[in-house]
Amino acid sequence: MGPEDVMGERELVLSRRGLGALALAGLAGPAFAQGFPSRPIQVIVPFAAGGGVDVTMRVAAEAAGDLIGQRFVVENRGGGATITATTAVVRAAPDGYTVLTAPTTMVINAASRDNLPFDWKTDLVPVSMIAKLPLVVVARRDAPYSTMRELEAAARAARDPLTFSSGGTGTVAHLAGELFALRTGIKLQHVPYRGEGPALSDLIGGTLKVSFATLASVSGQIEGGTVKALGVTTKDRTGLLPGVPTLVEQGYPDYDVSAWLALVAPRGTPQEAIDAMQRAFAAALATQSVRDRMKVLGAEPVPGTPAELAAFMAKEAAQWAEVVRAIGLKPE
Repeated sequence: MGPEDVMGERELVLSRRGLGALALAGLAGPAFAQGFPSRPIQVIVPFAAGGGVDVTMRVAAEAAGDLIGQRFVVENRGGGATITATTAVVRAAPDGYTVLTAPTTMVINAASRDNLPFDWKTDLVPVSMIAKLPLVVVARRDAPYSTMRELEAAARAARDPLTFSSGGTGTVAHLAGELFALRTGIKLQHVPYRGEGPALSDLIGGTLKVSFATLASVSGQIEGGTVKALGVTTKDRTGLLPGVPTLVEQGYPDYDVSAWLALVAPRGTPQEAIDAMQRAFAAALATQSVRDRMKVLGAEPVPGTPAELAAFMAKEAAQWAEVVRAIGLKPE
């Protein structure tokens, strides 16, 4: 699905989406009455156009731009495992007019790579959480297990490690599988693919038995019955698959995993700019139009304050650093 398929017509005009006079009055307060922004704001996405992170950010950015009074202009700078784009934003003028779409990859890179040209904890400042992209554990249709407990039992009984696939080494889906193995003490063998599409094809074809994947990539196959969902990896059930229980519900109380994207800015960005952007995105993510459009993408909007985002990213960094150390992950 490309950006043009998602963005559609300008359906985010406030008067048509019932944000309400009270909300509009609140948005017209001090944070939007100051000098920022006086021109468009560049949002760097560290992936190629058309992917889940890119399109999700475009949906949020268009709505936030309508609210803040200036466009958020999305620019894609893929490659370099997100390091190239992140470095560019770290080195940009800290004036609020260049910001970064920070994905989960950023904190994974910090744990798995040496000599990065930046330290995200000190060179970037949090602005707003944008969305989470739940993961789902799926099995081929005829697999002899239908729950995570049954999968765990099968892995314990197996003579050789049970194999699972993901869209690539070092991805959130890969590490989600490794985390499950660490938390349960079972043996799993990762089979990396170059993308979730090929992994899903082999799962449906019977070459593989289990895959950890983003909801967006497998929801159609789950609904069509070509694969079956064993569990959702987020702490709470997703409204996108309300009938599928979480791993927490199945007896894994500390298992809460998702891909995510957030908005961050260079260190030294004025507080006025951070506050204005945070308020715009929080209001945009609360609109039903944005929530509906993100649902199609397999994403769940998660607005929040800079302090909440900082705490969340620190927790994520610690969790993935634990997994990276345990499996000795090195970038390809």
